[in-house]
Amino acid sequence: MSEVSVSKEALTKVKTALNEYHIDISGFSTRVEQQTSDISKSADIEMQKIVRQVEDTTNKINQLKVNINQHTEAINQMTNETKSTERKFEAAQNQLAKKQDEAARLRKQIAELEKLSAGAEGEARKNIQVQISQLRSQLSQVESDVRHSQNEMSELKERIAQLQQKSSKARDEKSKCEDELRTAERLLDRLRNKHERMTTALAKLNDNMNTMLSASKSFETRAVSKTEQSVGNIDKCIAAIDAYLG
Repeated sequence: MSEVSVSKEALTKVKTALNEYHIDISGFSTRVEQQTSDISKSADIEMQKIVRQVEDTTNKINQLKVNINQHTEAINQMTNETKSTERKFEAAQNQLAKKQDEAARLRKQIAELEKLSAGAEGEARKNIQVQISQLRSQLSQVESDVRHSQNEMSELKERIAQLQQKSSKARDEKSKCEDELRTAERLLDRLRNKHERMTTALAKLNDNMNTMLSASKSFETRAVSKTEQSVGNIDKCIAAIDAYLG
């Protein structure tokens, strides 16, 4: 009788251990699924970071290209205006030279007439004075034209200097944008390669996790079934012992 009691006690301990194992193994696949889900979410977050970086870098490249085109157009416009202004300056310079020559000629004529006037008398002197007056009037107009040409040349020269300064600044800005563009394009290539590698790795990871999850569900199902079966058999043995002892 004592041996039977020991057997029942041993079976009861085994049953307790099996029930504890049953509790542990139940939900095993759920825990595995949660862990794989956490891993997948973490991977998705990293993937989204790369996607945003690709988008941001692409937008930056597009904007830099727009800026470069704008600088190019501005440089071309200023180059054309500079050439046009230089032609105007050259024309004003030629006009100034002509007016200065004309003013010199008029001064010479006036000087010659003044010498004649000094030795003339009466009507002859009066006629010479009229000619001198007319020449002085012409000289005054020519001198006004000279000042106008000089002012025009000064303004044109200043405008050329402004255009050259602006053009130089635009070229510097364009060069800076081109450097940034090359850097951004290299970064975009690296990001795209990284995105491609991560896409491949994530696909493999998902396949492996699905395989692991399927295996964990199959393992849990078999383990729970066998545990329940073993507990049931122990219950039958204990019942038989109880019947024997009773």
